[in-house]
Amino acid sequence: MFPENLRSDVNSKAEKFLYQAFQKQLSDNFTVFHQVRWQARNIRNGAKDGEVDFVIACPNLGILVLEVKGGEICYNGREGNWYSNQTRIKDPFQQACTSKHNLINRLKELSYWKSLWIPIGHAVAFPDVEVNGSLPLDAPRNIILDRPQLNNLSGWVQEILNYWHGENPPTNRYRNSFDAKSIKDLIKVIAPNSRKLPPHHDDSAFIELTEQQIGMLDFITSYRRVAISGCAGSGKTLLALEKARRLQEQGFSVLLTCFNKSLAQFMAKTLGWKPNLHVYNFHGLCEKLFHQAALAPNKEQFSQEQLFREIYPERLIQAADKIKWHVDAVIVDEGQDFHENWWYALKLLLNEPDDGIFYFFYDSNQNIYNAGWKPPLEEAPFALNKNCRNTQKIHEYVLKFHPDPNSIASLCPIGQDVERYHYTGDTQLKNILSRLLHHLVIDKGFAAKDIVILTTRRKASLQNQMVGQFRIKAEPDTNRNEILCNTIYYFKGLESKVVILVETDPNNSQHQKLMYVGASRARHHLIVLQANV
Repeated sequence: MFPENLRSDVNSKAEKFLYQAFQKQLSDNFTVFHQVRWQARNIRNGAKDGEVDFVIACPNLGILVLEVKGGEICYNGREGNWYSNQTRIKDPFQQACTSKHNLINRLKELSYWKSLWIPIGHAVAFPDVEVNGSLPLDAPRNIILDRPQLNNLSGWVQEILNYWHGENPPTNRYRNSFDAKSIKDLIKVIAPNSRKLPPHHDDSAFIELTEQQIGMLDFITSYRRVAISGCAGSGKTLLALEKARRLQEQGFSVLLTCFNKSLAQFMAKTLGWKPNLHVYNFHGLCEKLFHQAALAPNKEQFSQEQLFREIYPERLIQAADKIKWHVDAVIVDEGQDFHENWWYALKLLLNEPDDGIFYFFYDSNQNIYNAGWKPPLEEAPFALNKNCRNTQKIHEYVLKFHPDPNSIASLCPIGQDVERYHYTGDTQLKNILSRLLHHLVIDKGFAAKDIVILTTRRKASLQNQMVGQFRIKAEPDTNRNEILCNTIYYFKGLESKVVILVETDPNNSQHQKLMYVGASRARHHLIVLQANV
């Protein structure tokens, strides 16, 4: 059974009953999927959504697509309408037939199924009633499951697949080609396992918590336009990576983008190269397409702000149209960093700007660039409110800088207390840093690559300096005991086992948000160094 346990959000009593009945009566030869959703790629009409209540598969028999309708069922032939408990419902046989063909089209997009004849049929279940009387021509008794048949579901499934594909399975060479491997490949499509995405977490407790969040992707599979709001550490980047991977494996061309160059580099390294999967920060994508289309703007004619905010998105649209660079899906991480006209440009990169797949992940509390920012979609966002990154001690500290501290929770280990030190002048700052780095690396055993120093300033004054036996650099060689030191702006969206915050300034107008972003980068240990005023 997929899922192994009935979801808590299932409201249909008929579906609940059949789920339990299939689970109890069908042998291990049958594979049952409940509430199957998919997105099918259509070059002419854009991405299309599909869903069905049950899909049942069995080697040498085939696939059955089953639509379920509960309650007292009635068909009015004069109207041509179906009713459940006197409420008009969609034609269940048309729904089942459409879902069957959509699933075939979805499977045929994938290499394994392209040349395979798929033995598939559809049926409708009315588990609360016994069907009597005449029904439309597309609703033969052979493809209906009603109350009297509920005690022999195994026999019913076999009979209905024989109805669709012939009474003598051994002579049907096409059906015999649907074997155990076909079932495994069907599982990969309908119920894929989310892979662990290194190098994010090497602590088993953190891994488990992050994988809980990936369950959201299973819930929103059939939605084309999705906003996902999440607190710092809620797994937004991991979800964006996993969604991009799934869509690419399903045959979609995908753009995964963000504002921060260092975050884009991390995401590209994590996913590795894959055909039709493009990972760039927004301005990196612009420059790539400018070069290919020979439309690079003259940077000397514009201020940097005008260039990045206005000229780049305008030229991006022109360049994409010129070289015909478009994708089926756009996924944006750290969406709160994007200006309104950037969103417009990204939507026009879709093969279907109005109906293409568009996901964006954001945390409005991490907005340190755009005053007055608001999400670009009208749909209400899905919320992630469980912190899966920070220990509870770090989480408690981060909450001091969150506008609604009661809205989020940490499920991680307790961890150690946040360390805080005060210093006067650069000399004392370096002395404290020297002792801390020695203690972390030599005494505690942290690797240099597991430590970052972040400053709230726009430029990190400590860069390219020796602090004790360690060199502090913006782009360190961690094999040479070099420690990353950069701004909080640079490190947005990333994380580290140990974070040391320096040069914090309570008088900075962005202090609250910078501290929220900076402190929440730490997974295991947070140290804050503040200058005496």
